[in-house]
Order: sequence, then C-alpha cells, then structure tokens
Amino acid sequence: MKYIIKQKLVALKPTYEILDGSGNPLYKVKGSFLGREKFEITDLDGQTLAKCETDVNFLSIIGSFLSYNFKKYHILVDDQKIVSMARSLNIFSYKFTIDSPIGEVKLGYGMTGSHQFTMQDKIICDIDKRKLTLGGDEYHIEIDDAHDQKAFLLTTIALDRIYYTKR
Repeated sequence: MKYIIKQKLVALKPTYEILDGSGNPLYKVKGSFLGREKFEITDLDGQTLAKCETDVNFLSIIGSFLSYNFKKYHILVDDQKIVSMARSLNIFSYKFTIDSPIGEVKLGYGMTGSHQFTMQDKIICDIDKRKLTLGGDEYHIEIDDAHDQKAFLLTTIALDRIYYTKR
C-alpha cells in the first residue's frame, strides 16, 4: 500500500501527518522528541495504534555532543516489538543494526536513491524522501501488504530522526 508522510515545520514539537496514496488523512504522529524520544501513531480520533521508544545510553549521550544520533529506536505494535534499529558506531557513513523477530531485515538503497527495507531479498518497504516540498519534509512510502503497515510507517519517522535531526 502507498502512503505519504508529511512533517509540519511550524509546530512546537515535530508533528507528522500520514495520508493514503490519494492524499486522504489516515493517521497522526505525536509525542516527545527531546531526550528519550517517544512517539506514537494514532488514528484521527487519537487512539494509539503503535508506538516508538528510544534507549538513552552512554553512546547516545556522547553522540548528542558530536551532533550524531546513536539512539536505538524500538517500534512496537500491540506492545510487541516489530523492529529495533540504531545507527552503527561508524560516524562517516549511515550503517544500521536492525533487530527484528519477523526475520532478518536489511536496510539498503533503491535504484532511485530511496531507502529500502528488504527481507530474504524481497522489498518490504520503499521510502522516498521528496525534495523541495512546501511546509516540511515529505516521504512517499510503499509497504508490502504482507507486513505491518503501522510499524514501517513509524520506521520511516525513526529514519527521519536519525538522518536529519542529529540530536
């Protein structure tokens, strides 16, 4: 299924809106984005559907002084961990360690420069960041219907926090 995630730049804390491929609102993402980040995906009525939590450890504290995000992001759906991901110690490249009970999930790049999560050489999530959009960052995501949609929507936001937020 195809989704669009839009980040609103004019807000007290980062806020995301998730739309379907046609541009109709589906979900919102709200939460705390400072220190130990916690955020959750909610339906339009405010009911929590999935959440993401981070670990604060010695490496993440040191990284914050160096403007690098080394936090480990845990994506949970129904209080069950689906994916955990963190940037590796190499500060010269963006390599990730990914743990998942659903199988061996890998993060790579597509032919157009998009981020792709794969499992057993099959693309399960393709994330394309759009450049030069008005109002904030915009991501176009395509998720394989056989996998949890909400988990990979939150994974997209975690990638945004790791790549572009650096704290």
